[in-house]
Amino acid sequence: MGSCLPCAATSLLLLQLAVLASLSAAGHRRYHSIFNFGDSFADTGNKPVAYAWYSLPSNVMRPPYGETFFGHPTGRSSDGRLILDLIAAGLGLPFVPPYLAHGGSFGGGANFAVAGATALDAGFFHDRDIPGAGSKFPLNTSLDVQLAWFKSLTPSLCGTAQECEEFFGGSLFFVGEFGVNDYFLFLKKRSVRQTRSLVPLVVKTISMAIERLMKHGAKSIVIPEMIPSGCSPPAVTSFYGRAGPADYDARTGCLRERSTS
Repeated sequence: MGSCLPCAATSLLLLQLAVLASLSAAGHRRYHSIFNFGDSFADTGNKPVAYAWYSLPSNVMRPPYGETFFGHPTGRSSDGRLILDLIAAGLGLPFVPPYLAHGGSFGGGANFAVAGATALDAGFFHDRDIPGAGSKFPLNTSLDVQLAWFKSLTPSLCGTAQECEEFFGGSLFFVGEFGVNDYFLFLKKRSVRQTRSLVPLVVKTISMAIERLMKHGAKSIVIPEMIPSGCSPPAVTSFYGRAGPADYDARTGCLRERSTS
């Protein structure tokens, strides 16, 4: 069991470090800003603000979060930096400021990611009573909501279509990862087979988001791959004690059926 959490983290780390190496090889300071959309893998401080809207506690604002690099909690779901932070540093750019918790300029980019965010709108799940009556999750922080925040910010960065094309053409965009939270929430009330039906919807949502960003002038867009759902920490911890040894992959420690969903 103990091997699956580091396995999931390592796979995502290697994937995004490969992205960093590729971007660095393309030229140092080619980009003047980074704009990011996603969930807890890249949220640099939006979660505490978003959770406060719903009167929900935010565990990322207490130790041990942030202790190994910043020396204090920053709103990141990590004890130090995120992969996005390493990519920004590798490109010679400042850490990407969280859109909801930053009072300064966003000329160097903005991070719209919120921990727990889904690709599909929150209403899609609540209309289907997922995850259940009385639950506030998922919050209204989906990809479409994050795109709306981006649209609201755009006038402060560029005034005309040509200016926006030039500005965002020199920016690096990250869309995702998205999907883990969608599938995990659905699995709480539905079977794996039913959850698989979400895949085309999630893919379509991400594809449409990319098209919208391209219309704004985005030219460099990275779509991080989603980790296998059976390797995600929430899935592993939720089913710990309920699944038998045969339900786990002997090499990775991940849940077998969910990793193939």
